[in-house]
Amino acid sequence: MPKLIIQEDYKVTGEFVIPPGESLVGRCVEAALPLNHNGVSRQHCRLYRDGDVVTIEDLNSRNGTFVNAHPVYAPTKLNHLDQIQIDEVLLIFDADDLSDADNTDLRSGFEQVSSQLDFVRNTVNKIEANMARVIQGKDDVIRKVLIALLSDGHVLLEDVPGVGKTKLAQALARSINTDFKRIQFTPDMLPSDVTGISIYDESQRRFVFMPGPVFTNLVLADEINRGTPRVQSSLLECMAESMITVDGNQHVLRKPFFVIATQNPIDFHGTYPLPEAQLDRFLMRLNMGYPLPNIEMDILQTQAAVNPLNLISHVAEGSDIIHCQSLIRSVHVSELVRDYIVTLITETRQHPAFSYGCSPRASLALMRASQALAAVNGRDHVLPRDVRDLAPSVLAHRMPLKLQARSEWPSSVSVIEAILAQLPMEKWEKDVTS
Repeated sequence: MPKLIIQEDYKVTGEFVIPPGESLVGRCVEAALPLNHNGVSRQHCRLYRDGDVVTIEDLNSRNGTFVNAHPVYAPTKLNHLDQIQIDEVLLIFDADDLSDADNTDLRSGFEQVSSQLDFVRNTVNKIEANMARVIQGKDDVIRKVLIALLSDGHVLLEDVPGVGKTKLAQALARSINTDFKRIQFTPDMLPSDVTGISIYDESQRRFVFMPGPVFTNLVLADEINRGTPRVQSSLLECMAESMITVDGNQHVLRKPFFVIATQNPIDFHGTYPLPEAQLDRFLMRLNMGYPLPNIEMDILQTQAAVNPLNLISHVAEGSDIIHCQSLIRSVHVSELVRDYIVTLITETRQHPAFSYGCSPRASLALMRASQALAAVNGRDHVLPRDVRDLAPSVLAHRMPLKLQARSEWPSSVSVIEAILAQLPMEKWEKDVTS
Protein backbone atom coordinates (compact mmCIF):
# COMPACT_ATOMS: atom_id res chain seq x y z
CA MET A 1 0.00 0.00 0.00
CA PRO A 2 1.31 3.49 -0.79
CA LYS A 3 1.89 5.62 2.27
CA LEU A 4 3.28 8.90 3.55
CA ILE A 5 6.02 8.91 6.18
CA ILE A 6 5.32 11.91 8.42
CA GLN A 7 8.35 13.84 9.67
CA GLU A 8 7.78 16.68 12.15
CA ASP A 9 10.59 18.60 13.84
CA TYR A 10 12.97 16.37 11.83
CA LYS A 11 11.65 13.28 13.61
CA VAL A 12 9.44 10.57 12.14
CA THR A 13 6.12 10.83 13.98
CA GLY A 14 3.92 8.44 12.05
CA GLU A 15 2.67 7.02 8.77
CA PHE A 16 -0.45 7.60 6.68
CA VAL A 17 -1.61 4.81 4.38
CA ILE A 18 -3.24 6.40 1.33
CA PRO A 19 -6.62 4.78 0.65
CA PRO A 20 -8.23 4.65 -2.80
CA GLY A 21 -10.10 7.79 -3.75
CA GLU A 22 -9.78 11.24 -2.21
CA SER A 23 -8.00 12.13 1.06
CA LEU A 24 -8.02 15.65 2.50
CA VAL A 25 -4.97 17.07 4.31
CA GLY A 26 -5.33 20.04 6.66
CA ARG A 27 -6.43 21.25 10.07
CA CYS A 28 -10.17 20.70 9.65
CA VAL A 29 -11.97 17.91 11.51
CA GLU A 30 -12.89 16.09 8.31
CA ALA A 31 -9.25 15.83 7.17
CA ALA A 32 -8.07 12.26 6.60
CA LEU A 33 -4.55 13.41 7.49
CA PRO A 34 -4.81 16.13 10.18
CA LEU A 35 -1.78 18.40 10.60
CA ASN A 36 -2.12 20.73 13.56
CA HIS A 37 0.37 23.43 12.66
CA ASN A 38 -0.32 27.16 12.45
CA GLY A 39 1.05 27.37 8.90
CA VAL A 40 -1.29 24.63 7.65
CA SER A 41 -4.63 25.75 6.17
CA ARG A 42 -7.90 24.11 7.22
CA GLN A 43 -8.14 22.45 3.81
CA HIS A 44 -4.54 22.56 2.65
CA CYS A 45 -4.23 19.95 -0.09
CA ARG A 46 -5.90 16.88 -1.52
CA LEU A 47 -4.48 13.42 -2.24
CA TYR A 48 -6.17 11.25 -4.84
CA ARG A 49 -5.36 7.63 -5.47
CA ASP A 50 -6.62 6.03 -8.67
CA GLY A 51 -5.33 2.49 -9.00
CA ASP A 52 -1.54 2.69 -9.19
CA VAL A 53 -1.39 6.48 -9.42
CA VAL A 54 -1.33 8.95 -6.52
CA THR A 55 -1.66 12.67 -7.22
CA ILE A 56 -1.59 15.72 -4.97
CA GLU A 57 -3.40 19.01 -5.49
CA ASP A 58 -3.04 22.24 -3.53
CA LEU A 59 -6.34 23.79 -2.39
CA ASN A 60 -5.28 27.45 -2.55
CA SER A 61 -3.56 27.10 0.80
CA ARG A 62 -2.03 30.04 2.58
CA ASN A 63 1.62 28.90 2.48
CA GLY A 64 1.46 26.54 -0.49
CA THR A 65 2.29 22.89 -1.01
CA PHE A 66 5.71 21.90 -2.32
CA VAL A 67 6.87 18.67 -3.96
CA ASN A 68 10.67 18.34 -4.09
CA ALA A 69 10.87 22.12 -3.43
CA HIS A 70 8.59 22.94 -6.41
CA PRO A 71 5.25 24.65 -5.72
CA VAL A 72 2.24 22.59 -6.73
CA TYR A 73 0.19 24.57 -9.25
CA ALA A 74 -1.81 21.69 -10.74
CA PRO A 75 -2.58 18.07 -9.82
CA THR A 76 0.82 16.44 -9.60
CA LYS A 77 1.74 12.77 -9.77
CA LEU A 78 3.83 11.52 -6.87
CA ASN A 79 6.84 9.28 -7.44
CA HIS A 80 8.63 7.06 -4.96
CA LEU A 81 10.51 9.05 -2.26
CA ASP A 82 9.06 12.39 -3.38
CA GLN A 83 9.23 14.94 -0.57
CA ILE A 84 6.07 16.91 0.16
CA GLN A 85 6.58 19.99 2.34
CA ILE A 86 3.61 21.59 4.08
CA ASP A 87 4.73 24.37 6.41
CA GLU A 88 7.11 22.65 8.88
CA VAL A 89 5.91 19.13 8.08
CA LEU A 90 7.65 16.81 5.61
CA LEU A 91 5.71 13.95 4.04
CA ILE A 92 7.88 11.38 2.26
CA PHE A 93 5.94 9.35 -0.30
CA ASP A 94 6.60 5.61 -0.17
CA ALA A 95 5.17 4.17 -3.38
CA ASP A 96 5.69 0.57 -2.29
CA ASP A 97 5.00 -1.55 -5.40
CA LEU A 98 3.10 1.01 -7.47
CA SER A 99 3.90 1.04 -11.17
CA ASP A 100 5.27 4.13 -12.86
CA ALA A 101 2.14 5.23 -14.71
CA ASP A 102 2.03 8.45 -16.68
CA ASN A 103 0.15 11.37 -15.24
CA THR A 104 0.38 15.11 -14.78
CA ASP A 105 4.01 16.18 -14.74
CA LEU A 106 5.45 18.12 -11.80
CA ARG A 107 6.02 21.15 -13.98
CA SER A 108 2.42 21.30 -15.19
CA GLY A 109 1.24 24.85 -14.86
CA PHE A 110 4.79 26.06 -14.25
CA GLU A 111 4.90 28.06 -17.45
CA GLN A 112 1.97 30.13 -16.31
CA VAL A 113 4.07 31.59 -13.46
CA SER A 114 7.08 32.50 -15.59
CA SER A 115 5.58 35.98 -15.88
CA GLN A 116 5.70 36.35 -12.09
CA LEU A 117 9.43 37.01 -11.95
CA ASP A 118 8.61 40.42 -10.49
CA PHE A 119 7.91 38.51 -7.27
CA VAL A 120 11.57 37.43 -7.20
CA ARG A 121 12.79 40.96 -7.76
CA ASN A 122 10.49 42.46 -5.12
CA THR A 123 11.41 39.82 -2.55
CA VAL A 124 15.14 40.31 -3.09
CA ASN A 125 14.83 44.10 -2.97
CA LYS A 126 13.04 43.94 0.38
CA ILE A 127 15.63 41.62 1.89
CA GLU A 128 18.52 43.65 0.46
CA ALA A 129 17.19 46.90 1.88
CA ASN A 130 16.65 45.27 5.27
CA MET A 131 20.14 43.77 5.40
CA ALA A 132 21.74 47.03 4.22
CA ARG A 133 20.55 48.64 7.45
CA VAL A 134 22.98 46.33 9.26
CA ILE A 135 25.75 45.68 6.70
CA GLN A 136 26.70 49.06 5.27
CA GLY A 137 28.65 49.55 2.04
CA LYS A 138 28.55 45.85 1.02
CA ASP A 139 25.59 45.83 -1.36
CA ASP A 140 27.41 43.62 -3.89
CA VAL A 141 28.17 40.96 -1.26
CA ILE A 142 24.58 41.03 0.01
CA ARG A 143 23.21 40.56 -3.50
CA LYS A 144 25.51 37.65 -4.26
CA VAL A 145 24.55 35.94 -1.01
CA LEU A 146 20.90 36.26 -1.99
CA ILE A 147 21.65 34.96 -5.49
CA ALA A 148 23.25 31.88 -3.92
CA LEU A 149 20.19 31.44 -1.69
CA LEU A 150 17.80 31.64 -4.65
CA SER A 151 20.03 29.23 -6.59
CA ASP A 152 19.61 26.67 -3.78
CA GLY A 153 23.36 26.77 -3.16
CA HIS A 154 25.63 27.63 -0.25
CA VAL A 155 28.11 30.43 0.43
CA LEU A 156 31.60 30.54 1.89
CA LEU A 157 32.63 33.92 3.32
CA GLU A 158 36.39 34.21 3.66
CA ASP A 159 38.14 37.17 5.24
CA VAL A 160 39.97 38.40 8.32
CA PRO A 161 38.05 38.49 11.62
CA GLY A 162 35.81 41.40 12.43
CA VAL A 163 34.70 42.58 8.98
CA GLY A 164 31.05 41.52 9.37
CA LYS A 165 30.86 37.94 8.09
CA THR A 166 28.84 36.64 11.03
CA LYS A 167 26.69 39.75 11.22
CA LEU A 168 25.77 39.39 7.54
CA ALA A 169 24.45 35.88 8.19
CA GLN A 170 22.54 37.11 11.24
CA ALA A 171 21.03 39.97 9.23
CA LEU A 172 19.83 37.48 6.60
CA ALA A 173 18.32 35.28 9.31
CA ARG A 174 16.51 38.28 10.78
CA SER A 175 15.16 39.24 7.34
CA ILE A 176 13.53 35.86 6.61
CA ASN A 177 10.94 34.35 8.93
CA THR A 178 12.47 30.91 9.20
CA ASP A 179 14.60 28.81 11.55
CA PHE A 180 18.22 29.84 12.12
CA LYS A 181 21.04 28.16 14.04
CA ARG A 182 24.70 28.94 14.51
CA ILE A 183 27.50 26.39 14.81
CA GLN A 184 30.77 27.69 16.24
CA PHE A 185 33.45 25.33 14.97
CA THR A 186 36.31 24.47 17.34
CA PRO A 187 39.12 21.88 17.15
CA ASP A 188 37.50 19.65 19.80
CA MET A 189 34.15 19.26 18.01
CA LEU A 190 32.80 15.87 16.94
CA PRO A 191 30.62 15.17 13.87
CA SER A 192 27.71 14.34 16.18
CA ASP A 193 27.89 17.92 17.50
CA VAL A 194 26.76 19.00 14.03
CA THR A 195 24.44 16.25 12.83
CA GLY A 196 22.94 15.04 16.11
CA ILE A 197 23.07 11.81 18.05
CA SER A 198 20.84 8.93 19.15
CA ILE A 199 20.42 8.64 22.92
CA TYR A 200 18.65 5.99 24.95
CA ASP A 201 15.26 7.11 26.28
CA GLU A 202 14.54 5.18 29.45
CA SER A 203 10.81 5.98 29.36
CA GLN A 204 10.41 4.62 25.82
CA ARG A 205 13.08 1.93 26.21
CA ARG A 206 14.59 2.69 22.84
CA PHE A 207 17.11 4.99 21.20
CA VAL A 208 15.71 8.38 20.19
CA PHE A 209 17.41 10.65 17.67
CA MET A 210 18.20 14.16 18.93
CA PRO A 211 18.69 16.46 15.92
CA GLY A 212 21.84 18.56 15.83
CA PRO A 213 22.05 22.27 14.96
CA VAL A 214 22.28 21.53 11.23
CA PHE A 215 18.57 20.62 11.28
CA THR A 216 17.25 24.06 10.45
CA ASN A 217 16.62 26.30 7.44
CA LEU A 218 19.55 28.71 7.70
CA VAL A 219 22.85 27.49 9.15
CA LEU A 220 25.76 29.74 10.09
CA ALA A 221 28.88 27.56 10.17
CA ASP A 222 31.13 30.07 11.90
CA GLU A 223 34.89 29.68 11.44
CA ILE A 224 34.39 26.36 9.69
CA ASN A 225 38.10 25.89 9.08
CA ARG A 226 38.78 25.75 12.83
CA GLY A 227 37.00 22.40 12.94
CA THR A 228 38.87 19.22 12.11
CA PRO A 229 38.48 17.68 8.61
CA ARG A 230 36.26 14.96 10.09
CA VAL A 231 33.82 17.55 11.40
CA GLN A 232 33.98 19.58 8.19
CA SER A 233 33.04 16.50 6.19
CA SER A 234 29.93 16.00 8.33
CA LEU A 235 28.41 18.90 6.39
CA LEU A 236 29.01 17.28 2.99
CA GLU A 237 25.90 15.12 2.75
CA CYS A 238 23.48 17.74 4.03
CA MET A 239 24.88 20.43 1.71
CA ALA A 240 24.78 18.20 -1.36
CA GLU A 241 21.68 16.09 -0.72
CA SER A 242 19.65 18.08 1.87
CA MET A 243 19.51 14.98 4.04
CA ILE A 244 21.56 13.40 6.79
CA THR A 245 22.16 9.73 7.58
CA VAL A 246 22.63 8.92 11.27
CA ASP A 247 22.80 5.33 12.50
CA GLY A 248 21.64 4.12 9.10
CA ASN A 249 18.47 6.27 9.15
CA GLN A 250 17.96 9.11 6.70
CA HIS A 251 16.57 12.42 7.93
CA VAL A 252 15.36 14.87 5.28
CA LEU A 253 16.04 18.58 5.73
CA ARG A 254 13.14 20.81 4.81
CA LYS A 255 13.52 23.66 2.35
CA PRO A 256 14.87 26.24 2.20
CA PHE A 257 18.19 24.92 3.44
CA PHE A 258 21.07 27.35 3.19
CA VAL A 259 24.56 27.17 4.70
CA ILE A 260 26.64 30.31 5.20
CA ALA A 261 30.10 29.26 6.28
CA THR A 262 32.73 31.73 7.41
CA GLN A 263 36.44 31.06 7.53
CA ASN A 264 39.61 32.93 8.33
CA PRO A 265 42.55 32.95 5.91
CA ILE A 266 44.37 29.61 5.98
CA ASP A 267 47.59 31.11 7.31
CA PHE A 268 45.85 32.05 10.58
CA HIS A 269 46.77 30.01 13.66
CA GLY A 270 44.60 26.97 14.39
CA THR A 271 42.94 26.62 10.99
CA TYR A 272 42.47 23.49 8.88
CA PRO A 273 42.23 24.09 5.11
CA LEU A 274 38.95 22.95 3.60
CA PRO A 275 39.45 19.98 1.25
CA GLU A 276 38.65 20.42 -2.44
CA ALA A 277 35.50 18.27 -2.20
CA GLN A 278 34.13 20.50 0.57
CA LEU A 279 34.97 23.71 -1.31
CA ASP A 280 33.19 22.42 -4.40
CA ARG A 281 29.95 22.11 -2.39
CA PHE A 282 29.82 25.90 -2.04
CA LEU A 283 28.19 27.72 -4.92
CA MET A 284 30.19 30.88 -4.20
CA ARG A 285 33.17 32.06 -2.21
CA LEU A 286 32.98 35.73 -1.28
CA ASN A 287 35.25 38.21 0.45
CA MET A 288 33.84 40.98 2.63
CA GLY A 289 36.81 43.32 2.54
CA TYR A 290 37.40 46.39 4.70
CA PRO A 291 34.82 49.19 4.52
CA LEU A 292 35.71 52.54 3.00
CA PRO A 293 36.69 55.24 5.53
CA ASN A 294 33.45 57.19 5.10
CA ILE A 295 31.40 54.00 5.50
CA GLU A 296 33.34 53.10 8.63
CA MET A 297 32.56 56.55 10.02
CA ASP A 298 28.86 55.85 9.49
CA ILE A 299 29.24 52.46 11.17
CA LEU A 300 30.76 54.07 14.25
CA GLN A 301 27.98 56.63 14.37
CA THR A 302 25.02 54.30 13.84
CA GLN A 303 26.26 51.60 16.22
CA ALA A 304 27.37 53.88 19.04
CA ALA A 305 24.13 53.42 20.97
CA VAL A 306 22.38 50.35 19.56
CA ASN A 307 23.07 47.16 17.63
CA PRO A 308 21.35 47.55 14.22
CA LEU A 309 20.37 43.86 14.30
CA ASN A 310 17.89 44.76 17.03
CA LEU A 311 16.18 47.27 14.73
CA ILE A 312 15.20 44.93 11.87
CA SER A 313 12.58 42.23 11.56
CA HIS A 314 11.62 39.72 8.89
CA VAL A 315 10.37 41.02 5.54
CA ALA A 316 9.89 37.63 3.80
CA GLU A 317 8.70 34.15 4.65
CA GLY A 318 10.51 30.87 4.12
CA SER A 319 7.83 29.88 1.60
CA ASP A 320 8.63 33.05 -0.38
CA ILE A 321 12.19 31.80 -0.83
CA ILE A 322 11.00 28.40 -2.06
CA HIS A 323 8.72 30.13 -4.56
CA CYS A 324 11.63 32.28 -5.77
CA GLN A 325 13.90 29.23 -6.10
CA SER A 326 11.28 27.59 -8.27
CA LEU A 327 10.56 30.69 -10.37
CA ILE A 328 14.16 31.33 -11.39
CA ARG A 329 14.26 27.95 -13.11
CA SER A 330 11.84 29.38 -15.67
CA VAL A 331 14.41 32.03 -16.70
CA HIS A 332 15.41 31.30 -20.30
CA VAL A 333 19.00 30.25 -21.03
CA SER A 334 19.71 30.44 -24.75
CA GLU A 335 22.05 28.20 -26.68
CA LEU A 336 24.48 31.11 -27.05
CA VAL A 337 24.67 31.59 -23.29
CA ARG A 338 25.13 27.87 -22.73
CA ASP A 339 27.92 27.92 -25.30
CA TYR A 340 29.56 30.84 -23.46
CA ILE A 341 29.44 28.89 -20.18
CA VAL A 342 30.90 25.74 -21.75
CA THR A 343 33.62 27.74 -23.52
CA LEU A 344 34.62 29.38 -20.25
CA ILE A 345 34.64 26.06 -18.38
CA THR A 346 36.71 24.45 -21.14
CA GLU A 347 39.28 27.24 -20.89
CA THR A 348 39.73 26.54 -17.18
CA ARG A 349 40.47 22.89 -17.96
CA GLN A 350 43.17 23.86 -20.42
CA HIS A 351 44.81 26.72 -18.54
CA PRO A 352 48.39 25.91 -17.42
CA ALA A 353 47.96 27.70 -14.08
CA PHE A 354 45.42 25.19 -12.77
CA SER A 355 46.02 21.65 -11.61
CA TYR A 356 42.59 20.78 -12.96
CA GLY A 357 39.61 22.65 -14.37
CA CYS A 358 35.98 23.08 -13.41
CA SER A 359 33.58 20.15 -13.33
CA PRO A 360 30.04 19.93 -14.76
CA ARG A 361 28.81 20.77 -11.26
CA ALA A 362 30.50 24.15 -11.66
CA SER A 363 28.82 24.64 -15.05
CA LEU A 364 25.40 23.97 -13.56
CA ALA A 365 26.13 26.24 -10.60
CA LEU A 366 27.17 29.08 -12.90
CA MET A 367 24.05 28.66 -15.04
CA ARG A 368 21.73 28.54 -12.03
CA ALA A 369 23.33 31.61 -10.45
CA SER A 370 23.07 33.47 -13.77
CA GLN A 371 19.35 32.64 -13.92
CA ALA A 372 18.93 34.08 -10.43
CA LEU A 373 20.85 37.25 -11.31
CA ALA A 374 18.74 37.76 -14.44
CA ALA A 375 15.52 37.37 -12.44
CA VAL A 376 16.74 39.78 -9.76
CA ASN A 377 17.51 42.31 -12.52
CA GLY A 378 13.98 41.94 -13.88
CA ARG A 379 14.72 39.84 -16.96
CA ASP A 380 13.24 36.53 -18.05
CA HIS A 381 16.40 35.54 -19.93
CA VAL A 382 20.11 35.26 -19.12
CA LEU A 383 22.67 37.51 -20.80
CA PRO A 384 26.36 36.64 -21.24
CA ARG A 385 27.26 39.50 -18.93
CA ASP A 386 25.35 37.76 -16.12
CA VAL A 387 27.69 34.80 -16.54
CA ARG A 388 30.74 37.05 -16.76
CA ASP A 389 29.84 39.01 -13.60
CA LEU A 390 29.37 35.87 -11.48
CA ALA A 391 32.13 33.64 -12.90
CA PRO A 392 34.96 34.69 -10.50
CA SER A 393 32.81 34.14 -7.40
CA VAL A 394 31.36 30.83 -8.63
CA LEU A 395 34.43 29.23 -10.20
CA ALA A 396 37.66 30.46 -8.61
CA HIS A 397 37.49 28.54 -5.32
CA ARG A 398 37.03 25.21 -7.13
CA MET A 399 40.49 25.24 -8.76
CA PRO A 400 43.77 25.48 -6.84
CA LEU A 401 46.75 27.09 -8.52
CA LYS A 402 49.75 24.96 -9.37
CA LEU A 403 52.72 25.58 -7.11
CA GLN A 404 54.84 26.98 -9.95
CA ALA A 405 52.00 29.30 -11.04
CA ARG A 406 51.74 31.08 -7.69
CA SER A 407 54.64 33.33 -8.51
CA GLU A 408 52.87 34.56 -11.64
CA TRP A 409 49.25 34.70 -10.49
CA PRO A 410 48.21 36.14 -7.10
CA SER A 411 45.02 34.02 -6.94
CA SER A 412 42.64 31.86 -8.93
CA VAL A 413 40.34 34.87 -9.29
CA SER A 414 42.95 36.72 -11.33
CA VAL A 415 43.25 33.73 -13.68
CA ILE A 416 39.47 33.59 -14.19
CA GLU A 417 39.42 37.32 -14.89
CA ALA A 418 42.22 36.90 -17.44
CA ILE A 419 40.30 34.10 -19.18
CA LEU A 420 37.17 36.28 -19.30
CA ALA A 421 39.17 39.14 -20.81
CA GLN A 422 40.33 36.85 -23.62
CA LEU A 423 36.79 35.82 -24.57
CA PRO A 424 35.28 38.50 -26.84
CA MET A 425 31.75 39.22 -25.65
CA GLU A 426 30.66 40.28 -29.15
CA LYS A 427 30.63 36.65 -30.24
CA TRP A 428 27.92 35.76 -27.72
CA GLU A 429 26.09 39.09 -27.37
CA LYS A 430 23.51 38.38 -30.05
CA ASP A 431 19.81 37.72 -29.63
CA VAL A 432 19.95 35.56 -26.52
CA THR A 433 16.18 35.60 -26.00
CA SER A 434 15.49 33.25 -28.91
